[in-house]
Amino acid sequence: MTSTDKAAIGWTIGIVFVFVGIVAAISSIDSGAPAPSAPSMDEPDEAVMVPEAAPEKTQKTGWERLTSSVDPGIGHESHHLAIILPPSDKVYSGTLNYDATEPIQLVSLHGPLAAGEDNGQAIWTPDGETKFALTFVDPMKSKGEWQFAGNALAVHTMNPTPFIVDFQVDYEEKSMSETVMTGTTSSVLDPGIGHESHQLAILLAPSSDVYSGILSYSASEPIQLVSLDGPIGDGEQPAMTWTPDGDTIFALTFVDPDNAMGSWEFSGNALAVHTMFPIEFTVSYSVSATTTPGKTMMMAEPSAPAGPQTVTVTLPAGTSVPGCEETNECFIPESITINAGDTVSWDNIDTAAHTVTSGTAADGPDGTFDSSLLMGGATFEVTFDESGSNDYFCMVHPWMVGNVQVN
Repeated sequence: MTSTDKAAIGWTIGIVFVFVGIVAAISSIDSGAPAPSAPSMDEPDEAVMVPEAAPEKTQKTGWERLTSSVDPGIGHESHHLAIILPPSDKVYSGTLNYDATEPIQLVSLHGPLAAGEDNGQAIWTPDGETKFALTFVDPMKSKGEWQFAGNALAVHTMNPTPFIVDFQVDYEEKSMSETVMTGTTSSVLDPGIGHESHQLAILLAPSSDVYSGILSYSASEPIQLVSLDGPIGDGEQPAMTWTPDGDTIFALTFVDPDNAMGSWEFSGNALAVHTMFPIEFTVSYSVSATTTPGKTMMMAEPSAPAGPQTVTVTLPAGTSVPGCEETNECFIPESITINAGDTVSWDNIDTAAHTVTSGTAADGPDGTFDSSLLMGGATFEVTFDESGSNDYFCMVHPWMVGNVQVN
């Protein structure tokens, strides 16, 4: 797809988003309630359903305010969305501070995608044709801060009722360049010595300059984040290194966030994403970086997790009807990577009952774990003590599938 085509499509979708945003903004004035829908010509006036109003909230001084509206994305019709920065053919990057009337999810988009670039990563589309890769972060809280990059920025819930969000966003909007870009790429075998069975996707190639910026990503499976510093000189002994030939050696910053979607503030002489598996993956991303000539900035080694962790997987509303499998949102996140000894907690926020059953819909349960019927509002937990890959599904709604990878 040419840059002209992408810009035109981005502009068209931007108009849709701006229109939705204007409606939301107008509805937030004074009462904070959305305007009633117009009567249908086929129904009497008394049959018209008036949308539920957003809850009241005292506006934070000096902050902007939005009231959400129905998400225009296909498969998201029961969700609510507040658009903070509409789709652009440039890249936004910065920091969002938010304070909402309920816990919200954070969203940035990357695209539009060219034909064939939709390959397993989470997708958002308003029409089934124009597709964006979706970075979806659920902090499970109503207020906080997020550093982001992308072609659009929004906040979101999986609930059908409006919410109010007060926000401050400190951002830049930059044109595409060698260090500011939106793209989709497939991984290749890692050329590093000792990494021959791993996969790597290089986003910013090794340089004598130091890159510093923000990366937001959406991958087809959980990935690790990598920056390189160097080449290092004689006598330097960093804790982790990477080398393609045994002579040119880089200090390696390696972060494993246990997710397929997220954001990272980075610095280094190269930027990449990585897995320890031999199977190719796809990643869509937006990166906005600046360069510092002639300097190498050594970054501290990331600290290891302090003991066993608990990772939450959500069973969202509306998954009892097919469609969530098209956006990998039947379980959120659909695939996770944890360490032996960690616990996974499945939280059913749907009104329908589901199961969390190890195995596959094709082959049936394998007997490793089974929640039985998990009613709306209930939670099911499993502690994984052995490494391996664990597929699971819902026996009631077999299109709902997920995976837990245990290191």
